[in-house]
Amino acid sequence: MSSDDSLKIGISQCLLGEQVRYDGGHKRNSLIVDLLGQVFSWVPVCPEVEAGLGVPREPVELHAGESATRMVGVETGVDHTDALNRFTVRKLEDLDGLSLRGFILKSGSPSCGRQVEVEGAEPEPGLFARAIAERFPALPTAEETELADPFARQNFVERVFAYDRQQKFFTSQRSVGQLVMSHAQVKLQLDAHRPGLHAEVAGTFKEAKDLSYEELGERYLAAMMEALKVPATGSGHFSVLKTVFEGVKKDVAPAVQKELARSLQDYRQGNVPLAVPLSLLRHYVRVQQNPHFNQQTYLEPEPRELLLRPQV
Repeated sequence: MSSDDSLKIGISQCLLGEQVRYDGGHKRNSLIVDLLGQVFSWVPVCPEVEAGLGVPREPVELHAGESATRMVGVETGVDHTDALNRFTVRKLEDLDGLSLRGFILKSGSPSCGRQVEVEGAEPEPGLFARAIAERFPALPTAEETELADPFARQNFVERVFAYDRQQKFFTSQRSVGQLVMSHAQVKLQLDAHRPGLHAEVAGTFKEAKDLSYEELGERYLAAMMEALKVPATGSGHFSVLKTVFEGVKKDVAPAVQKELARSLQDYRQGNVPLAVPLSLLRHYVRVQQNPHFNQQTYLEPEPRELLLRPQV
């Protein structure tokens, strides 16, 4: 994937190795920079620096306020909330025009963390992280600590590409019928996460007659992205692979049937990665132009997405 084609992902700037931390340091994450950087192009953001707090600066923390959470200096108690909020309003407008497909946030940050300690209250999102979630509710987000786990990492990557596909669809298509047809193409992908998940998301269409197309699209996107947060499992993948196998085996030679069946069992036993049976089945689906599976997104992962799949 060329840099021009790479999907844009917002990211806390310190994770890229930029010295924007309060102490003048950084939190470069090599896995994110070196691995995910092959797939995505970064849109770096440091709310505290861009709000004018400077480097180095006094560390800040969150305090419960009378009407809203405040961000204050640890030592001086200087309140930086208004400055950060003013920056956030401007920044969200800028980000809205960049077609972001996800955001990676710095864990524990009073501005960027998704669950941060609050003096006098329960943990809650950092001020900027909260604003991102409110402005872009369906946008895939993750903290860098989550992405250390290969399954969580793959889930984030999958959600990013799914979000991108849906955004492109809504840009080019304008009918409920086309949306229903598009949803049929993600059946296997969703059911690999949990059997019947595809049907649950399809429940969105029951409201179609009472909603504008824009409202339906928003609800469908929210349901789709929420569904994909459910982690895919090895048994879920095996069930989907078996469904495809049953659909193609009648039109292949007995020797090929045995090869396909063996690859499924090898995967089930943990002897080969998901890519092995998936690639074999995709090949025969394409050769047969199988109408049941030929358009399924599950069989056509994005180029890098396939390489990042762990052995689940």
